[in-house]
Amino acid sequence: MNFLLIFNHHSLPFASADLADSAIPEFLKICVRASTLGLSPILLDESMDNRWFRLRLSEGYYWQDWYNQNKNSENIDLIDLIRAFRNISTRQPLFSSEDIGDDSELFEVRLNGDSSYSALRAAAWYDAPISSFPTQFPWTVSPIDVRVNTINENLDFETKTHNIINVFSLEFLRSVESEVLQRRDTAIQSGKELYIRRQEYYPSLCFCGKAEEQLSNWSYSLTFLAQIKESLTALNSFAKVWSDLEVAEYSDRGLRNAGLSHKVSGESASVLNNRYLRKEREFWLPTGRKVVFEKHIKISNGFRIHFYPDNESRIIYVGYIGPHLKLK
Repeated sequence: MNFLLIFNHHSLPFASADLADSAIPEFLKICVRASTLGLSPILLDESMDNRWFRLRLSEGYYWQDWYNQNKNSENIDLIDLIRAFRNISTRQPLFSSEDIGDDSELFEVRLNGDSSYSALRAAAWYDAPISSFPTQFPWTVSPIDVRVNTINENLDFETKTHNIINVFSLEFLRSVESEVLQRRDTAIQSGKELYIRRQEYYPSLCFCGKAEEQLSNWSYSLTFLAQIKESLTALNSFAKVWSDLEVAEYSDRGLRNAGLSHKVSGESASVLNNRYLRKEREFWLPTGRKVVFEKHIKISNGFRIHFYPDNESRIIYVGYIGPHLKLK
C-alpha cells in the first residue's frame, strides 16, 4: 500500500440527488480521516478542478450544487467537514511521465474481463487504496480483484491478479486503520528520521525550540513515537486549513475536527503565573521572538507536544516533544 488515496470517480453518479446528499457527509469524514492517517488524496479525472465543483453526483446535480446548498448550513459539524475537505484538495493528474515513466503504456488493468477503469489502473500501479461512493457493485465491497497485464523485461506477456482496497464506508476505513498506520509507522522508525522527513510528512508545521534536538536524540519507545506521528499529522492538517484561510482562527475544536484523537489544552493559571514554570514553557521562534508554548497535546504516560499557534502569521510552531514539563 502506498500513501495515496485515489478517488474513484467511476463510482458516480448516484441514481438521485437525494441519495448523493445522504452519502456526502460520510464521504467527507472518510477523506478527512484518511488524511490524518497520512493518505494523500488523488483526483484522477483531469476534467475536474481541484475544488470538485464539476463532479457530477447525479443527473443534472453537481458537487457545486451540493456545496452551495450547504456552505451556510447551521450544522457546525458539517461546516467543519466542508472546511477540512477543502483543505485536502487533491493533486492531479496522477499519471505523468514524471511520476511513473513510459512503462505505464505496458500496464493494463482489467475488471470482470474487459472492463477497464483508470482509477483501478492507478491503484494497481501504486499499490494504493481507492475511495468510492457506495453506489453499486463492485464499489460496495473490498477488496476489488483485478487482472493486471504487463510485459516483462524479456518482452513476454504476463497476467497477474491484484487486490485493491476499496474504502467505501467510514466503518470499513476504521477496520483497516491499524494496517494503514502500521505501514506508515514502518516508514519512520526513529525520531531522527521523522525530523529529517518533516517537510514531506508535516509541511505546514514549523519545528523549533527543543523539538529538533528531542527528535534527533529520540530514545523512547516506538509506541510513543507512533502517537506523536499521529498527533503531528492532525496538527499539520489543521495548520494547512488555517494557513489557507479556511478557518478564521485557531481552536482546540478545529484541531479535534482535523483528526486529533488525544486531548489538547492550555496551561493553568497557576503555571502561567509562576515565572519559573512559565519560563520552562518558553521557546524561541525562528523569527527571533521568544513565546510561551502553553498549548499542548497530551500523549500517554505524561508525554506532551507543546505548540504555539501564531494568530498573526497563521503558522503552528512545534517547540517541545517529550515528558511532562514541571508543574511545581
